[in-house]
Amino acid sequence: MIEKIADVGIKNIEVGAMVSHEKVPNMADSAVVFDNVSYLQSHCELGMLVPNKRGVELAREIGATKFNIFFSPSDYFNMNNLGRNTHSAITHYCNALEGIRKKDVRVYLSTAFGCPITGDIPEKAMQTALDYADTLGSSIVLCDTIGNANPTLIHEVVSMASETDANLALHLHHGLRKGKMTDNLSAAFDCGVDQFDSSIGGLGGCPFIPGSGGNLATEQLVAWGEKENLDCGVSLKDLKPLVNYVDKSIKVGL
Repeated sequence: MIEKIADVGIKNIEVGAMVSHEKVPNMADSAVVFDNVSYLQSHCELGMLVPNKRGVELAREIGATKFNIFFSPSDYFNMNNLGRNTHSAITHYCNALEGIRKKDVRVYLSTAFGCPITGDIPEKAMQTALDYADTLGSSIVLCDTIGNANPTLIHEVVSMASETDANLALHLHHGLRKGKMTDNLSAAFDCGVDQFDSSIGGLGGCPFIPGSGGNLATEQLVAWGEKENLDCGVSLKDLKPLVNYVDKSIKVGL
């Protein structure tokens, strides 16, 4: 699937995650997958999700040079995902990323638009998380982990994040609030965001957040872009064989 994604012209791909095999068994073979597609690094950026220092070390051992880290302004999320509170998680990442260039780190701020347990994210907590994310990486990805975002909330959060020096991206899930995904895309784009995470067929979701729903589908993202006359370098026609492949070869087994 990763090779087919690269073939259609998508150049930024998260290959896998160096996480606990017991907690996230689907990611257990990430090292093997990366080894098989590492040749794509000549013309693609292949990222690896890393939750801690050991994850960073394992990713470096297999030749990864792009690291995706994640934490949340919500202590609840950090305890459930990382086994640490927010301050401890950030301190740990500062140590884990020693010697790695800031431009090679992409920081995912999970539950940026709301936590499923604690609710709205306090402004002070969000500002603290943004400040640390800006220190750790060159890109900050605002994640709607529970599918709670709406255009007004996106405008508020992106406005805060725009005060950082980082490149901003948006990571959307279908989830608790059944609003129009395209409205959220348009709202973020109008605020200056021009990077969006997606997955073929909407595959994905957060294993530690009940009801997180699947990710924004790449074909839905491209369809929105075409409707808005935006050229992202990939067309729906390009994607069709890939979407069919995922539907027949991967989704059928889920």
